[in-house]
Amino acid sequence: MFEIRKDYFRDSLCIINDEDLKLDYQQEGVCEEVCPYCAGNEHLTQPAELVLVQSQGTLVKKSETDEERVKNWSIRVIPSRKPFVTTSSELNFTDYPLYSEPAFGYHYEVVATPNHKETLSTISVEQWANLLRVIQDRVRWLYNKKGVGYVTVYAEQAKGHARFNIVTLPTLPPIVEQEANAFQNAYRETAICPMCNVVAVETGGPRQIHLSEHYIIFTPWAPSSLYEFWIFPRRHQTSFLRVGQKELDNLALTIRAALGAFDKAFNTPYTIVLHSSSEKKTSKQLHWHFEVHTNIPIGNALHVGTGIYYNPTPPEKVASRLSSAFKKEYAALLGVS
Repeated sequence: MFEIRKDYFRDSLCIINDEDLKLDYQQEGVCEEVCPYCAGNEHLTQPAELVLVQSQGTLVKKSETDEERVKNWSIRVIPSRKPFVTTSSELNFTDYPLYSEPAFGYHYEVVATPNHKETLSTISVEQWANLLRVIQDRVRWLYNKKGVGYVTVYAEQAKGHARFNIVTLPTLPPIVEQEANAFQNAYRETAICPMCNVVAVETGGPRQIHLSEHYIIFTPWAPSSLYEFWIFPRRHQTSFLRVGQKELDNLALTIRAALGAFDKAFNTPYTIVLHSSSEKKTSKQLHWHFEVHTNIPIGNALHVGTGIYYNPTPPEKVASRLSSAFKKEYAALLGVS
């Protein structure tokens, strides 16, 4: 069972997964003895749908089958080993106050490097550029899929092998919708992109970290997490998919320098999230950007970019287990055997 549930009163959403009850947030942070993402362990994952391989100085795109796995790869795109959504969800809907809809979607992992010791803060700028192109390619491909309303992209630096998650959702998620609505309202009043205005205000200010030809890095005026910072294109762009080659190369250098500096300055785990407009026909647009956050509970990185929580244990299972323990505890306190 994969379903999206809505809070009784608020617009808060949560994805419930009943198919892997052994998974919890604590277990998710534990490293496996044999890393399935490392070079040589390709057989421990599903076949990659896209593999980048260096061949005679150029990158070649390949794919894998059950019988044959690609060796000496640079980047792999594989179906997630622990997906948050599924294409096999039963099409069941329930009404208020117990609203739910199928958590229909695709969940892929982009393995950023074959080397387990490398991180997103240490891989080369060239590798970052290739990684961004792969993300662009996969996001564009996913938007052509039926039932995809939004594609979110994020990575958690603390969770073992360096990799990005790409997750599709059937509708526009709350955070993106809120940003887009705020953008629309401000634009109606001023005819100016509100984030372009923010970029202008922050340029040269006390929160600016770096300014390049194409991008600005700054810490937000009212951060929602410790050490939070944003990377924005200086010119108005609504979609990450519209970034050209030159700008993408500059973005790779900018992100790599920012994350490398972050490690040296703070040495703490982080989550990096892409905020971008949906490619589906919608008037709800925003100024795309990357955000970097810290102190995000393991398993909740999805929430940073979407406003949707992920819970691998259904509340009905929690109630059943806690009810059983409660009866014993209650009886013991009353002296009833």
